[in-house]
Amino acid sequence: MPGKHAPESPASFVLSLSRAVGGALAAVAVMTILVVALLNRGSAEPQGGGPTIESPNASPTQSASPSASPTVSPSPQPLAPSKVTVLVLNGTARTGLAKATAEDIERAGYKLMGTPANAAATAKSTIFYRKGRRAEALAFQASFPDFTVLKEAPASQETILRVVLGADWPQQT
Repeated sequence: MPGKHAPESPASFVLSLSRAVGGALAAVAVMTILVVALLNRGSAEPQGGGPTIESPNASPTQSASPSASPTVSPSPQPLAPSKVTVLVLNGTARTGLAKATAEDIERAGYKLMGTPANAAATAKSTIFYRKGRRAEALAFQASFPDFTVLKEAPASQETILRVVLGADWPQQT
């Protein structure tokens, strides 16, 4: 007769062991998902004073399964500036700022959409990018580093990029 804590049969021991291992794997998977979500969360505004530019060559992600090999997602190639539509808005009280900036953006080869206009007062100059177009926003930010914040736009945004000049925008010389 088996002892008080001994399994009654080898099958019940295997079942008990598989439940424990399954629970541990589930806990590891949940922790991995939480860590990835926290790392990819990003912030709306940078902590430092300089522009926020993330490397388009992100590190490879690994799955929670120990037998799976790491997967590397290719860096998306941004569209050429001539294919990127940009709407320019002025979130400051400075008259003509959006128009002057729009001219600079157009000279850089970007396609302007609509007429530069005013927006609500904005503290930080921001690039709002359409879902799936972060690469274009990063390329634009590299050309115009005074835009210090990147945000994904609502699904209703028609242009690839909508840029809002904020109070931090440098004075024209």
